[in-house]
Amino acid sequence: MKLAVFIALGLLVAVFLFAWMLGCIRYQIGSRHFKVKLFGVCLRRIPLEDIHYITKRRPAGLAENWWNTMRPNHRMLVIRRYHGFCKNVIVTPRNRYVLKAELEKAVKRSGPPLAGTPDSLPLVSE
Repeated sequence: MKLAVFIALGLLVAVFLFAWMLGCIRYQIGSRHFKVKLFGVCLRRIPLEDIHYITKRRPAGLAENWWNTMRPNHRMLVIRRYHGFCKNVIVTPRNRYVLKAELEKAVKRSGPPLAGTPDSLPLVSE
């Protein structure tokens, strides 16, 4: 009997801990990456150059889900990547259109390196 009570209490604590941690996921747009963070620790990093487009429509097929809510219906934002096994990343920001506009600006800013800059010069090995 005691064992069943302890198992039930342990499961209840685990469910509450999971729900609390789910609400602590944050999104950050850096100069080169879009980051998904939990308590300041980066869980997922997506290079801005790898983002193909951003939409609010859920894609068919596989997707990485980085939700920070239990009801993602009207907060869902899909980031489509160029590379990777799972090309769709789903996030649920509080204001999805604000994050979408900021992310599109950052992607446009990051763009491919300009010709003649140090990043675009070929590497020479000796």
